[in-house]
Amino acid sequence: MPPEVVQLRKQQIKNFFTILMVSNGTPMFCAGDEFMNTQRGNNNPWNQDNETTWLDWDLLEKNKDIFRFFKGMIAFRKAHPSLARSRFWRDDISWYGVNGQVDLGYLSQSLAFCLHGASQQDRDIYVMINAYWEDLNFQIQEGTASQWTRVVDTSMASPFDLLEIGKEKALGSLNYAVKARSIVVLLRSA
Repeated sequence: MPPEVVQLRKQQIKNFFTILMVSNGTPMFCAGDEFMNTQRGNNNPWNQDNETTWLDWDLLEKNKDIFRFFKGMIAFRKAHPSLARSRFWRDDISWYGVNGQVDLGYLSQSLAFCLHGASQQDRDIYVMINAYWEDLNFQIQEGTASQWTRVVDTSMASPFDLLEIGKEKALGSLNYAVKARSIVVLLRSA
């Protein structure tokens, strides 16, 4: 398989898992997702007792970058009670688009939101989602550049795609070029 296809698959896996981990509700994923186990397109394997449903544990070593990303995103979710709350976000969330106003149109391929954590004694989390096939320049709509640090950028290679707690990268500007088909997660300073 061409390396660019493998890279895009890994990036999309990181995207889907990031969305799952920054969403409200109980996150659920299948055993083996954390190291790219596959059923080779079989979406109804319940009556299979063969290689189709068996976990290929060799993939854990082969895809340890994805495993590291999954562990880190689970830790990020656990560290932020505003994500794992038992009620809807309602007044604690602001929705944005690339340059401010959110585009809820059928053809929209980008979205940003700021989840305010004060009601949960947590920091604010700003998420920028670019599902478009070209890079988009997002204008961060809240705070100042010095208040925000980057935690996640799914377009980057491991280990720069997810930075450890306390090692987040400070922003120099309220403009952030979100690469094609990628997600960026920011944290506001305490």
